[in-house]
Amino acid sequence: MESKEVRIDKEFKDYKINRETAQVGVPRTDASFLNELDEEQKSAVVEPGGKIVVIAGPGSGKTRVITYKIAHLLITGIKPSEILLVTFTRAAAREMIERAQRVTKTDLNDMLAGTFHHVCNTLLRKYGNAVDLKPNFTILDEGDAKSLMKFVRSRFVTSKQMNKALPTNNELYSLYSYMNNTLSTPYEVVLKRAKRWINVIDVIERIFQEYTLEKGKQNVVDYDDLLIKMLQLLENNEHIREAISSKFRWILVDEFQDTNIVQLKIVQLLSQVHGNIFVVADDSQSIYFFRGARFENVREIMNNAKTFKIQTNYRSTDKIVDLVNSVIPRSSVPKRLRSVRPGSQKPIVVNTYDHFDEASFVAQQIISYVDEGANYSDIAVIYRAHSHSLELQLELAKRSIPFRILSGIRFTESAHAKDVIAFLKLMVNPFETISWMRILKLSENVGDATAEKIANQILSQESPIDAFLAMGIKSANIVEIKEIMDYCRGKLPSEQIERFYEGFYKNYLEVEYVDFRDREEDIERLIEMAKFYDSTQDFLNELLISEDVGRQTEDEGKVTLTTVHQAKGLEWKVVFVIGVNPGDFPHFLAVKDGTLDEEERLFYVAITRAKDYLYISHSVLSRSNYRGFKDVDRDFIEDIPPQLVEFWRVR
Repeated sequence: MESKEVRIDKEFKDYKINRETAQVGVPRTDASFLNELDEEQKSAVVEPGGKIVVIAGPGSGKTRVITYKIAHLLITGIKPSEILLVTFTRAAAREMIERAQRVTKTDLNDMLAGTFHHVCNTLLRKYGNAVDLKPNFTILDEGDAKSLMKFVRSRFVTSKQMNKALPTNNELYSLYSYMNNTLSTPYEVVLKRAKRWINVIDVIERIFQEYTLEKGKQNVVDYDDLLIKMLQLLENNEHIREAISSKFRWILVDEFQDTNIVQLKIVQLLSQVHGNIFVVADDSQSIYFFRGARFENVREIMNNAKTFKIQTNYRSTDKIVDLVNSVIPRSSVPKRLRSVRPGSQKPIVVNTYDHFDEASFVAQQIISYVDEGANYSDIAVIYRAHSHSLELQLELAKRSIPFRILSGIRFTESAHAKDVIAFLKLMVNPFETISWMRILKLSENVGDATAEKIANQILSQESPIDAFLAMGIKSANIVEIKEIMDYCRGKLPSEQIERFYEGFYKNYLEVEYVDFRDREEDIERLIEMAKFYDSTQDFLNELLISEDVGRQTEDEGKVTLTTVHQAKGLEWKVVFVIGVNPGDFPHFLAVKDGTLDEEERLFYVAITRAKDYLYISHSVLSRSNYRGFKDVDRDFIEDIPPQLVEFWRVR
């Protein structure tokens, strides 16, 4: 634990400014730097006090607004130590205070700035005794927290049946974290996010209680505790709340639309004495509902606040901004963006037959842009779910187009893909030891040594599959795998994957992985892709050789492949938003869970990443058709005013 605390403290020290690069000198006293702001930005920056909310459209210069607000406070007599800046990344905090320091020539090392977790950690080191934390408490990273959850869970596993009946330690940790970030009860969280565990809710509640007690005994906190303990400190200790709140005359918060209920309450309590809050937000870009973020926080903070809107978009052309204005999410604070960049090309809506044609179209357009002088790094492909990139990964690899993936690892490197591929390999070549080892270890209580022993017995025979089928192993998992393997001999690759998935692997995913839904979608996509092949060997070649070709490109400029969530805050000259089909985007789970408003915000974020050229593609045959999920009455393409785009059809 000590080594991790040292690492984390060192991480916190990274917020300190490099005085040489920041050019600290004689502090600036004039406000001429305000001339660098447009009128909307300037109005928000010079507002003298009170609760101020800045609704900042995409590409409108929100970082500049916060930076210059800091600078303006400094030249009006506010000390750095009286300003609290809260951001969602270390990089954002560093960038803002370094820029403010360059503008004002003022040393800002006394200013507390950083993420919510950093700020809470700093204050709890001083006041934590009031919430039963010793000053030398240590912080569990996510891996350590899951290990502790596993340790506590083991106390309640009295049989194999109970082990199966309870969520895994990973899922328990995920539920516990969401519970804290939403201030919910265990019952509410399980009912909302994991109904299949409702029958063991009493045990889950006891595990959470024991996990909390164990952290107290060890004087440790997990990341969520930093927020929860801080909220408890402020709510239950009036004299400490007043002391901290008196210290900070101004509280500045970036990306306020991404705050959860705990963070909202902390900001409100910290500003109780002086009442000076400056928050920058775009509720249209609140897309982290699954983490507990509440776009409603923006509306709540706007109560009795002075609201400013910065609506000049410096990123995208006027043609793209016109489209953006037409699809502003319905639940958003009203705004109307203006562009300062004229463009000649309207956004293009592309209709393809299926996602294979879609991938081919995108690859061809990328090649055309590069031939005309664009860099690969100027181009991005954005999608709703990582599984929607599978065909595109293969297509780009086949054409030797270099790409990087922000949304996850390459498909064939993921554990669930490797498991399925190992099964397929055995159906083609039953003498492959590594694949036998991988498949055998999917069974309960089979580790490396046992798997190796069984594999050696199998491979010592002339027909490994027959030898495996003849073994008298009683494990239920092994019996299931035997039956599946026997059935799959001579079948088409799609049939082999589907039988393996439905007969065994789907249940395995739900037990082993918190993100099992995403992994299930990947496998279902793989089944759909396999339907185009009559040979398992050919299908494996397509998957594995294409991936290998893709690795041979130089690591200079690369096309970016990313989900919308990972794309937030980034921008590219050319953007393709693919898979905009009912059930894919908006995602069928959003329809099922009643969160279509979040899908609107995701679509808004996706199209606002484009600077010069924007393509939105959809297909006649969508991915969601495979799931049989067709009752989606929302189509983002139909929402687009036809006069704002060009329509292309790929034949």
